[in-house]
Amino acid sequence: MRIPERQAGVGRQAFALRALLPAANIVLRADSLTATFELQPTSASRRYRVRLNYRHGTAPDVAVLHPALALRDGATSLPHTYPGDRLCLHLPGQWRPTMLLADTIVPWTSEWLLYYEIWLVTGTWHGGGHGTPTAT
Repeated sequence: MRIPERQAGVGRQAFALRALLPAANIVLRADSLTATFELQPTSASRRYRVRLNYRHGTAPDVAVLHPALALRDGATSLPHTYPGDRLCLHLPGQWRPTMLLADTIVPWTSEWLLYYEIWLVTGTWHGGGHGTPTAT
């Protein structure tokens, strides 16, 4: 008999985020949370202010607040984003509500930012995913 995985509640998500990112601003509501925090993918990288919105049981939504994400010369759009420049961090089904945001979405966001910085210089998206052109 398989025991079903239990979804991580927003309180548990907030607790894990606070443990990982003590300086984060976390607003907790009954069934959702918003966390604003800074990430720096590498010591040579810029610091990014990021907002993570999460409603219990749904896929999280992540956007970079500052600095604004820029297009490289000749590009018409940012790679691996959804409308409104929300970050595409995983394929459908890769993230589940049983997973902690601190263990998945936060490191995936940092990784996305690293690939974004590489894309700005080289024009090639090295982050994988689906339907991503190799150069713009």
